[in-house]
Amino acid sequence: MLLVLQLWPGLPAAWRFERPRFEQGGWWQLLSAQWVHLSLPHALANAAALLLIAWLLRSWLSTAVQCGLLAGAVAGVAAVIALDPGCAYYAGLSGALHGWLGGAAAWLAGRRSSPGLAALRPTAAALDEAAETGPSPAWPWIMLALLGFKVGLESAGLLPSAWSFALYWPSHAAGLAGGLLAACLMRAWARLASAARGARQQGR
Repeated sequence: MLLVLQLWPGLPAAWRFERPRFEQGGWWQLLSAQWVHLSLPHALANAAALLLIAWLLRSWLSTAVQCGLLAGAVAGVAAVIALDPGCAYYAGLSGALHGWLGGAAAWLAGRRSSPGLAALRPTAAALDEAAETGPSPAWPWIMLALLGFKVGLESAGLLPSAWSFALYWPSHAAGLAGGLLAACLMRAWARLASAARGARQQGR
């Protein structure tokens, strides 16, 4: 989908965030800008990252949880580009990808989960009912540490850009924050829903 959007004539320029147009009422750019890119190689790189993350998480998290994490990450990026007057233009999904992966790692960190069991049930009950029969996986903690380290280097200006254009590094931090916040909120909601179900069952 990212490549189709990028190759559609005129669409990347129409959908990317540009502050003058945003200030004239183009609020939708906060969302649309995250699905187009500044160049075809930029779009290819993020499309590859999207497919890799989806493949890695396919048997660990339900589709519902992943969509919630991605939505939180997109919201985080939208907030920072809207509120930062120094952001003159923006396009790209990398900030949301940071949040999607970071949120997933936060969701799974410390849980004794075996992939595959009830992994694809898009229901409220499935949100917090991964099988807790094996040892806690190490990769979520490693991933959180690596993402935090990477974003820290970017924020300090110590990580050079791989692109010919200037990257807006705050989007990575904001996307990560949005994904982590979404993970915390959904986990809290899932626990409340589970407690409510248990209370109803006891009352029967």
